[in-house]
Amino acid sequence: METVDIYAACRMRLLELAPSLSSAQRAAALAATPPWTVVDGYRHLAGVCVDFLDGRMDGAGTPDWTAAQLAARANDSLEQVCSEWSGRTEELDERLAGTGVALAFLAFDVWTHEQDIRSASGRPGVRDDEEMSFLAALAVSTFGPRYSGGGAPSIAVILDGHTYALGEGELVATLDTTSYEFLRIVFGRRSEAQIRNAGWSGEYEKPVSAIHLFDPPPFDISD
Repeated sequence: METVDIYAACRMRLLELAPSLSSAQRAAALAATPPWTVVDGYRHLAGVCVDFLDGRMDGAGTPDWTAAQLAARANDSLEQVCSEWSGRTEELDERLAGTGVALAFLAFDVWTHEQDIRSASGRPGVRDDEEMSFLAALAVSTFGPRYSGGGAPSIAVILDGHTYALGEGELVATLDTTSYEFLRIVFGRRSEAQIRNAGWSGEYEKPVSAIHLFDPPPFDISD
């Protein structure tokens, strides 16, 4: 499995989901990214695809960058947004093929927002074993240097029975959870209380504050 496989699978599911969404579901709020709606989630994903392919990556990931994506598509229907996104499918897949971890952010972004959209529209999150194992290992390898660089202590992360190491030095704690929950934690989709209750043992106070890339929401999110 490669990054392109994850991206393509998430995109396919989202494009297949879109026509079935009611007006209320399209307008439903995305809990982790207020005040975005489901349609805004699609606008963002189409925007990331187009911006990446067209070289508009200055400020990538910042609020201004994502706000510009939504503003550029504010008057577009969900159907128009999906048409724009699907129209760049072949080009993006060619760019992603064989890139390994270099463009992993695209896979993480589309998977994360897919779960947000599915939750807001009343669908369960995708917990495919093969996808989860690949994404979890990818997250550990790409997130590891940032975790260590911030001075966080060494921990063992057990995801669906597979053990990974984060940090350097003497092991101080263990997190035993699922790959799905780990990814939701890392990408800011779980509250601090949820992170603390995720399956820790040992001295986990410092790891709890360091194990997420984005600030935790002030409320619990379930999906």
